[in-house]
Amino acid sequence: MMGRLRMRIIVLTAIVAVTLAGFPHPIAAQAGTSGCLAPDDTSARIVAYVKFILTDTSQASARTRDSLGITGVQRQVVSVTNSQACSKIVAFFDHFEGVIRSRRRVYAYSIGPTRLVAQDPNFKSGQWTPLMFLNGTYKLIQSHMVF
Repeated sequence: MMGRLRMRIIVLTAIVAVTLAGFPHPIAAQAGTSGCLAPDDTSARIVAYVKFILTDTSQASARTRDSLGITGVQRQVVSVTNSQACSKIVAFFDHFEGVIRSRRRVYAYSIGPTRLVAQDPNFKSGQWTPLMFLNGTYKLIQSHMVF
């Protein structure tokens, strides 16, 4: 009697394991499908905006550079392609929005050695899609409502 029960438990455990193996797990799906979008016409506006902040000589732009910690950066706006960095930026948006989106894709650029700017084109605040300026540990410095 005890042998049959043990055998049934083993068989059921095996069936559950095989069944679960066929379904994507949320963590695996998030890591495999989330990341950074390739540069395109939309992201060109992000780059143009950041380059304006970097090169404009007005006091307002100088204050913005100071507050973002990008004073002295010379037009260094580079697309983020590292999958680990992209995953961390996606995780920032998941946390910020309070919603984990398994297929979230973002535009992300590095500004100099320690700053990032990112935008999730599907994360809206009214009619605006905010630009998020992050530090090197993926923490929010500022958001700009520009697009």
